Amino acid sequence: MELRQLEAFATVARRASFTRAAEELHLTQPAVTRQIAALESELGVLLFDRLGKRIQLTSAGETLLGYAAHILRLTEESQEALAELAAGRAGRIAIGAASTLATYVLPALLTRFRQEYPGIELSLRTGLSARVRELVLSGVVDVGLVTTEGEPVESEGALQSESLGVYETVLTVPPGHALAARASATVAELAGEPLLAMTEGTNLRTYAEHVLADAGVAASVTMELDSVEAIKRMVEAGLGISLLPRVAVASEVAAGRLVALTLTGVPLPERHIVLLRRRDKHVTVPLLAFIGLATSRVVPQTHYP
Repeated sequence: MELRQLEAFATVARRASFTRAAEELHLTQPAVTRQIAALESELGVLLFDRLGKRIQLTSAGETLLGYAAHILRLTEESQEALAELAAGRAGRIAIGAASTLATYVLPALLTRFRQEYPGIELSLRTGLSARVRELVLSGVVDVGLVTTEGEPVESEGALQSESLGVYETVLTVPPGHALAARASATVAELAGEPLLAMTEGTNLRTYAEHVLADAGVAASVTMELDSVEAIKRMVEAGLGISLLPRVAVASEVAAGRLVALTLTGVPLPERHIVLLRRRDKHVTVPLLAFIGLATSRVVPQTHYP
């Protein structure tokens, strides 16, 4: 069965006339007659009884009509859905993000995206940057946001990466701390300070250890926590200091609850927020729109106004 045959059959049944059906379909009457005859021949049944100048559906025709209407309706719906996808008005994007980025960078970005593309369904998976990279490689997510040390390599096997901005790590202290009145501090000045750190294995913990080790400062970790939010609350309470992403403490600094100092003399390469996607993955219109918005909006969010 062909769609054009089903369309001709359904139109003849609705109009109860080959002539009127031909006019509606912008075909000749013989063309419509041939389509119905071909359909009857293929199915091995008569679909219409010819009663003089009048026609009516046979029982087989009545049975087929229900299916034909359903098939034609699904065809129309699929064409409309595909048109919506092609135009970027519908679809789905699966996003992976390092936990800190999901907390402090993505909310504003996704809110803006939802405003501009309300018909796009969004899903989010979070975890360590290494896990997000695996999700992108395996195709579980369409795009991933992670943090790296140094500029991302342009070509990394199946992955394509793009820096969205510098992911600055700052010394975070409570307002009453001896360093709070300063704009910057050296790593050497952290010697002996009670350090609140993320758990081992996280990018932030690894970076903090490298910063201290390269300056010859022995780490004095007094608390290990698995949440940046928890660390901020502990620093606010005066229980220690920490090295945290600037973007993560922006609201507390603005409210006067924390103080962020730039670390000077750090020889390590800058950390970056990086967007990852597979090179061989088809970039849909919605995904292209998300990438464009991320590229234009992530960088300003990583700095104070």
